[in-house]
Amino acid sequence: MSYVCDICETQISHYQNIIKHKKTEKCQYIKGLLDKRDKLNNEKNNIIQKENNIIQKENENMKREIELLKKENDNMKNEIKILERTSDEYRKIVEKAATKSTKTVKNNYTHNNYLNYISTEPLKISEIPNQVKQIVNCETVMYDSDEFHNHIVDNILKDKDGKDKVLCTDINRKNFTYKDEKSGELISDPELEKLREQLRKGTDIKQIRKDLLEKLVVEYEENGSIGIDPYKKFSEIIQKLNFGTPFIDHVAKKTYIKTKNSGNEDIYDELESELI
Repeated sequence: MSYVCDICETQISHYQNIIKHKKTEKCQYIKGLLDKRDKLNNEKNNIIQKENNIIQKENENMKREIELLKKENDNMKNEIKILERTSDEYRKIVEKAATKSTKTVKNNYTHNNYLNYISTEPLKISEIPNQVKQIVNCETVMYDSDEFHNHIVDNILKDKDGKDKVLCTDINRKNFTYKDEKSGELISDPELEKLREQLRKGTDIKQIRKDLLEKLVVEYEENGSIGIDPYKKFSEIIQKLNFGTPFIDHVAKKTYIKTKNSGNEDIYDELESELI
């Protein structure tokens, strides 16, 4: 009866000789090769496992980001529905206001009073996208809401002397006035619709989203994964770049000018009463 070495598969005639055989140079050499093979295989498996873990984590991050995008899309749809419900009324009010005599508006007390408060510089709407690119980024969007909105107001909606280029003329209806960059005449922009469109146009949303999410995830992991979930925090922060209701309300409070209209009812109150 013969025995086979479990290392080099050499046949041994007597069982007692197996231990002696395993100590031979040939058997030890083969054992070394097998150990090296096993070590390389283990290292290779570890690398593959790490790569799989990274891919799995990236997939999970992508899934979360997709969910965030869906949530943001739903929020925007809801905001659009709300705006649509009131747009007809605002449009009628503005259309009625536009039919009023320009000469009468220019000569009334309210118009002149606005000129006392508003900057002599017109609001250059066409330049806003370029201005936004300079001041809105991953760092500034992480300011708290008041700081971020003040950042926009101070750097875009004020002149070099700190005087407002935009005035809120009706804080309830969120109507705003500023000088047209071409004519220099006061024009109305309900809910800052035109202004906000330019702010969104100038925002590099794709790059900011990428930088912001990466920064929040890194900070969260460095903090031992303790605190607010970075994806939830990301969703809350990125909403600022919609320049929605919070932004409108903030600018309204910062720039509201209350005036008297020489004992006459406010023109928009009159127009609204015509619609009822």
